[in-house]
Amino acid sequence: MRKSLACITAACAVLAALADPNDPQITLVGSNQGFDRVVTVRYTLDEPAIVTFDVKTNGVSIGAENLKLAYGDVHRVVAATGQGETRTLFWPAHEAWPDHRFGENVVSVEVTAWATNSPPDYMVIKLVGEDKGARTFYTAPEQLPGVGGVTNDMYKTDYLVMRRIPAAGATFRMGAPADEPGRHGSETLHYVTLTNDFYMAVFELTVGQFKNIVQNFTDVASGLSAYSSSKLCVSTETPNCPVDCFGCDVFRGTGKLWPGDGHDVDAASPLAMFRIALGLRTLDLPTDAEWEFACRAGTMSGRYDGTEYVAANDAGAALLGWFGSSWSSRPQAVGLLKPNGYGLYDLYGNVFEWCLDRFTWYTASTGSTLLAPVGPANSDTGAERVVRGDRSNANGSGKNGRSGFRYNMEYAYVATDVWGYVCGYRLVCTF
Repeated sequence: MRKSLACITAACAVLAALADPNDPQITLVGSNQGFDRVVTVRYTLDEPAIVTFDVKTNGVSIGAENLKLAYGDVHRVVAATGQGETRTLFWPAHEAWPDHRFGENVVSVEVTAWATNSPPDYMVIKLVGEDKGARTFYTAPEQLPGVGGVTNDMYKTDYLVMRRIPAAGATFRMGAPADEPGRHGSETLHYVTLTNDFYMAVFELTVGQFKNIVQNFTDVASGLSAYSSSKLCVSTETPNCPVDCFGCDVFRGTGKLWPGDGHDVDAASPLAMFRIALGLRTLDLPTDAEWEFACRAGTMSGRYDGTEYVAANDAGAALLGWFGSSWSSRPQAVGLLKPNGYGLYDLYGNVFEWCLDRFTWYTASTGSTLLAPVGPANSDTGAERVVRGDRSNANGSGKNGRSGFRYNMEYAYVATDVWGYVCGYRLVCTF
C-alpha cells in the first residue's frame, strides 16, 4: 500500500510516506477545511486502487468510529487520474467529530492507496438497489456507516460484510490435543499451511440476505410443511437469522462437486445466483481448514477467546454460543454474542456451517504438514460433508463449542424438527 500525509491547515507541507515502488502511487495535491468544517482532500493516482483515509492529531488516529461519514473518492476502487485530473474525498468534521477544533499544524489526513489484489480488511457488498453488488472497503469495522458499525441490522440483511483472513503462507495447528476438554476422535492434531488470503463473511448467511438475491425461492425440503413456522426457512420473516432449511445439495447443486469440479457450481443454484448478482465468481463455502484457521484467529485454545470447556453450560459457553438455557427453540439473530479475534460472529452454537470437504478422520500425524487440504476426492452426492461450529439447542452443554470441533452431515441433509442438526452457510471468496 502507498500512503500520503497532508496537514489540514494551510501552513503544513504535503508529505509522502515511503512505500514499495510497485504499490499504487498516490500523490496529495492539496487539502483544506472550509468554513463549514468539511475537510476536502485532492489527490492523484497512477493506477486504479482502493483508497482509504485516516485523520490524526499529533500523529495519533482520532478513531475509526469518527471517520464513517467520509464520501467522494474514498472507501472504494478509484480509477487512475489522467493528465490534469484529481480525485477528491470529503470528511464532514462538524458531523463526524463534533465539538472538536483543529489546532495549527497538529491535525493531518493520511490517505492510503491499496492495490486491488491486496485490499483492506473489510469488504462490504450491497445486496439491494440499482447498485447491487457495489463494494466498499474499510480498515476497521467501526468505520462502517450506521450506528453500531458492523453490528447495525442493515449489515445483516441488505449488505454482505466480509473480513479479510491473512492466511497466505500461514501454518497453524489444526484439530485438538488429546487432553483438550470435550475433544472428539475426529480431531487428530496436525499442521496445515494455507496458500492464499481470503475474505470470510462476518455473519452466517441470513434469511434477509438470501431473499435479497434469490427471488421467488420455494423451500424444497420434504417434510417441512408443518415445521417451517418454527424453523428459519426462507418462507418465514426472520431476516436477521441464519438460513437453515435446505441442504448443501440445494445451495451448491449436485451437478458440480468439490473437489473434482473445483469451485464450479450448478448454474441454477442459489450460490450461482449470488455470484452473478454480486460479480464475485469465487464466492463459495470454506474448506475445513480455512474455517478452522479463521475461527481460531491465531489461538490454540479450545475456544477462540482463550478459554476451555469446563463443564456443561459453563458461563464461558454462553458468551460465545446459544446453548442450554440461553437457547429459545430456534437459532438466533446473528451478531449478538462475542466475536472472535477477526471479528467473526456466531462461530459456535447458532447453526452448523457447511464446509466443502467430504468428511473423513484426519490421517496426518502430528509431525506432518498438509498444504491447503481440500478433503478426499468425491463423486457421491450422498457422501457426508464436514460441518463446523455446532448448533444451538436446548440440550447442548457447550462441549462442542470449540474451534477444533467438527461433525459429519450428508450433502442433502435437512433437519425436519427442532431437534435436528440445523445447518447454515458462511460465505468466503478470494480476490
